[in-house]
Amino acid sequence: MSNGNLQQVMIRINGATPESQIAVFRTDLPEMLNAVFAATVLTQRMIEAKDQTLIGVYDGTMDLQAIKKELAGYVQVAA
Repeated sequence: MSNGNLQQVMIRINGATPESQIAVFRTDLPEMLNAVFAATVLTQRMIEAKDQTLIGVYDGTMDLQAIKKELAGYVQVAA
């Protein structure tokens, strides 16, 4: 698991390909998200089980502005 702020997670998503997507989960830390490779066995199990913390699965070919807007709704940005 890899916790990061919104900017860090967006960098990971931007660099991801459709073959190597990033799954994003909520964390207990209000300013952080958990971004991991979606294709791992553990992550696939979490996705298939509809883990309650899963936000979505993304890659750099998708609408990055829409993704950023969606993910921003799950974090509190430090002032």
